[in-house]
Amino acid sequence: MDMRRLEIFYHVVEKGGFTRAATAMSLTQPTLSAAVRQLEEDLGTPLLNRLGRDVVPTPAGRLLHGYARSIFALRQKAVRELHALLAGEQGELLMGGSTIPGTYILPQLVAQFRQQYARIRVNLRLAATESIINDLRQQRLELALVGGDVSDRAFDVIPCFCDELVVIVPANHLWVRRTKVAEQELATVPLLLRETGSASRKVLEARLKKMAVGLEPDKLIAEVGGNEALKQGVLAGLGVAVISKLAVAGELQRGELVALELSGGPLQRSFYLVKNRKMTLSVAAERFKALVLGKEQSR
Repeated sequence: MDMRRLEIFYHVVEKGGFTRAATAMSLTQPTLSAAVRQLEEDLGTPLLNRLGRDVVPTPAGRLLHGYARSIFALRQKAVRELHALLAGEQGELLMGGSTIPGTYILPQLVAQFRQQYARIRVNLRLAATESIINDLRQQRLELALVGGDVSDRAFDVIPCFCDELVVIVPANHLWVRRTKVAEQELATVPLLLRETGSASRKVLEARLKKMAVGLEPDKLIAEVGGNEALKQGVLAGLGVAVISKLAVAGELQRGELVALELSGGPLQRSFYLVKNRKMTLSVAAERFKALVLGKEQSR
């Protein structure tokens, strides 16, 4: 079915005649008559009863007119929503975050963003850095805030915010009266680690390698897939762990855990705003990027 002919037929019925429809569409009456006649031939049935200057749709015409009204209303809605999307007034932002920034930084940024752009839905995915980077590579996400440095040239990487990793022990541990612990001591006590691919684990392993510290397999109590499990393991007395200070702020304030620095110096890392260079950001993503960078500049 030719959509232009359907549109002409729709306007003829809406206006109640060819003359009035021709005026409204800035077309000649013969053009409209020819289009409707061709549409009737295409469908194999009369669509209009011509009563002098007026027209009345046949039963087939009434059926087709109802569908045409829905089709053109949907088209108008699509155009309106497309304009709103391009103007950044509505749409969906596909955002990713690794565990720490995704849990402790992104929610506040998303809340601030939604205050400004209430009609933009934010779809936030949290996972380990490697998983989030893979989603960016596959263009399943537009932006991500991660804790691991990304050296792949396929991505634009902007350092944002800072994080400090600390050694945590339960309140009854032998180290609670200390403020620092040597990297070598981590090899002598039961140790809990985040899973492979975790940015915080990579930072710790890099420090231990730099200090020529090797971890004994029998001292590695468990690998856990999240910071909550890591904290609960330490609270239960299973061992010590190295974790973002952001993730244990509540437990430290309540005195449930104690944080110690490494003697080799503060174990710090940056969070990075990352995008796939091949992917054109939506207006919503561009605005969220500006919010993140502006937030960093104000710190």
